[in-house]
Amino acid sequence: MTPEESRKESRQIRLAEYTAIRSEITTLLTVQLQFINFSVLLGGVLTGLFIAHPSFEAAVFFPLPFLILGLLYGDAKARILRAARYIHAKLRPTLIDPADEPTSLRWEIFIREESTLNPFLAWADWLRWVAFLVPLTVPIPWLIRNRPPTNHWVWVLMVILFGVEVLLFVLLIWVIALKLDGYSEGLLDEKEK
Repeated sequence: MTPEESRKESRQIRLAEYTAIRSEITTLLTVQLQFINFSVLLGGVLTGLFIAHPSFEAAVFFPLPFLILGLLYGDAKARILRAARYIHAKLRPTLIDPADEPTSLRWEIFIREESTLNPFLAWADWLRWVAFLVPLTVPIPWLIRNRPPTNHWVWVLMVILFGVEVLLFVLLIWVIALKLDGYSEGLLDEKEK
């Protein structure tokens, strides 16, 4: 095999890797939308059940599935950002022919450029988190208005569940939403190497 053939084969392998990673990003975007859809659907179902049969136990349990879905949404977002960074920082430079640079693999550069859409896109990204965060506030007025049960074991279990929910909420807000937002901003601020 000549060096030219070897270089061409190596480029084809990297292009196949690029295609596979872009496909993975598309799949993860679909998964994110499914988590949002599950959250909205579950919110409607649980709200209807809670209105029909309100109870202290249901009010304390209500936020748990939304916290879990929010963490899974954040995990998918982190994987998307990692793949996009790999494409831009590692794979793209090996694929660009200096003679052909202005016309090839420009998407990662394009999304990092300043745009009038950037403020809207940042706002829309935070709006997606609402599908997970708003349901967390639904039981609060009911819990404030109603007294906890007097059964000792139910009370202990509800306090433990509430503690787990608070921990997951802090994890969701601090680690996932804020850290990922900072990572996203860092990607947008990266200059082309």
